[in-house]
Amino acid sequence: MTDDSVSVTKELTVEECWSLLEEDGVGRLATATVDPATGAVTPDIFPINFHVFQQSILFRTAPGSKLIDLTAQPSVAFQTDGRHGRTHWSVVARGFAHRMMFDADIQESGILELQSTLPTEKWNYVRIEVETITGIRFHETT
Repeated sequence: MTDDSVSVTKELTVEECWSLLEEDGVGRLATATVDPATGAVTPDIFPINFHVFQQSILFRTAPGSKLIDLTAQPSVAFQTDGRHGRTHWSVVARGFAHRMMFDADIQESGILELQSTLPTEKWNYVRIEVETITGIRFHETT
C-alpha cells in the first residue's frame, strides 16, 4: 500500500495565528517546575480552555500544581491546533503567565464567560502575555 498524498506546509503570519485563536477553544499549557533542592527542571503539560483578549491568552484554573508552577516559574508555552476540512493548523505561543488580580480587568476581558470542560470551580484567572507566536498550516493534496 502506498500513500500518494503530499503534505503542503505554510508558515502563518502573526495576524493569521491570532485570527485562528480568536475562537475560544482547548489548548495545551506547558509549564516548568524547578526543584529548589536540586535545581532540576520538570516540564508538565495541562489541557486548558482558553479565551483571547487583546493579544493575550486567558484561562481559568483551580488551586493546585498548575497555579503553583506558574507562580514559581511564569515562563510558559501554549499550543493549540485545529482543522478545517483537510487543512490542519497549529499555533504555538510563548510568554509569561500572571494571575489576574483586579476585578475590573477580569470583567472587561470576557474570561468570566469562558466555560470549562471540567466541572470543577475555577476562580483563578490567568493571563499569558505573549512574547512570540508562530504557526503552520498544512493540508494534504493527492
